[in-house]
Amino acid sequence: MLTPQELSAKLARFTGYLQADPNNIPLLTDLGDLQQQAGRFDDALASFQHAASLAPDSAELQSRIAAVYLAQHRFADAAHAYQRLLAGGAVSAAWQHNCGLALFYQGRYEAAAAQFRSAAAAGLSGPANVRYLANCYHQLGDLEQAVTVAEQWDAAGDDADGQAYLSLLYLDLGAADQARANAEAALADKPDNVDGHTVRGSLALEQLDIETALASFDQVLAQRQDYGRAWLGKGLAHLYQQDVGAALDCLQRAADNMPDHPATLLALGWVQLIAGQPLEAERSFRRAGAVDSEYADAHGGLAALLVLENRLDEARLALAAAERLNPQDFGAGFAKAHMLRMAGQGQQAASLMQGILEQQPAEGGPSLKQYLSTFMARHRAAPRR
Repeated sequence: MLTPQELSAKLARFTGYLQADPNNIPLLTDLGDLQQQAGRFDDALASFQHAASLAPDSAELQSRIAAVYLAQHRFADAAHAYQRLLAGGAVSAAWQHNCGLALFYQGRYEAAAAQFRSAAAAGLSGPANVRYLANCYHQLGDLEQAVTVAEQWDAAGDDADGQAYLSLLYLDLGAADQARANAEAALADKPDNVDGHTVRGSLALEQLDIETALASFDQVLAQRQDYGRAWLGKGLAHLYQQDVGAALDCLQRAADNMPDHPATLLALGWVQLIAGQPLEAERSFRRAGAVDSEYADAHGGLAALLVLENRLDEARLALAAAERLNPQDFGAGFAKAHMLRMAGQGQQAASLMQGILEQQPAEGGPSLKQYLSTFMARHRAAPRR
C-alpha cells in the first residue's frame, strides 16, 4: 500500500509519461487505477474512458469504468455498465457482486439478490456477498430466507458483524431470546457494533428499561446518524418519558431516513397529534396508508385525528376501513370512544385532547402511552438500505 506521498509522486510521474505518449492504453489504465486509489474519481473516469475509446472491445476497461461509477454512487450507470458486461457473456463473480451492489442501492432488491446468488454460484464466498444477499431478503420481507442466509454467514467464522445482523433478524421474527443472545455475544466481541446496540435498545424499550434503551440508541447514532431504527426507538423512549418535543424531533429524523416505512410514519403521526400539529399528523397518517393500504393502524390513527378535528363523516370512513382490517385496532377504538363521548356527553373535541397520553379507549385496555411504548414489539422496522 502506497503512502500518500508515494501515491502523489507516482501520479505525477505517470502523468508526465502520458504527456509523451497520450494514447498508451496500459499507461492510461495504470494512471486511472492510481487516480481511483487517490479518490480522484473524475480523473480516473476520464483516463479509463480515453483508454476504452482506443480499445472499445476491452471488457476489463469497461469494468473499470463501472467500478468508478459505483465509487461515485452513480448506481444506475454502474448497474447498466455491469449488466452490459455480463450480457456479453463475461462471467465474473466480482462483476456480479458489484452489479448486485449497484442494484441494491437503487432499492431493486429482487434483481440485486439474483446477482448476489450468481456471484456465490460463481465461487465468491466472502462475507460481504452473503451479508448483502441476506439484507436483500430482509428488505423484501422474506425474514426466514434472510435468517437462513445470515446463519450461513455467521457459521462461516467468528464474525461479530454477522452475529449481530443475525440478532436483528431474530428480533424482527419475534425470537427475542435468540436476538438477545446473539446481540450480547456480538457486543462482547465488538462493543460498538451498531446492529447489536439496536437489538439491545429495542428489547430494553419493550421492557420499559428506558435508560438502557436510550444509551443503546445513542451508541448507534454516534456512529450512524442515518440509522432510522435508532431514531425511532429513541423517539419512543422519549415519548415514554413524556418529552414530546424530543420524541417529535427523533421520530421526524426516523421518517426522514425511512420515508416508506408505514409504522414509522404512524408513530410520527401520533406524536404530531399529541404535540398539537393536526395538519402534520394527518399528512403522516395518510402517507402511512398510501404506503400500505392494508395497514389498519394508519386508518385507525387517521380516524382518531379526524374525530378530534370534529370531521366526523370523514372519521367514520377511516374508522370503517380500520375495523375491516383489524376489529381490535387501537386507533379505531380511540376514535369510537371519543365519538361516543361527544354524542352522549356533549364534550367538545378540543377538551378530549386533555391528558391524551393517559387515555384508555377501552376499559382495562392500553392507554395511548402504553400503545406507543410497546410499539417496536408490534411494528418491526425495516433496516435502512
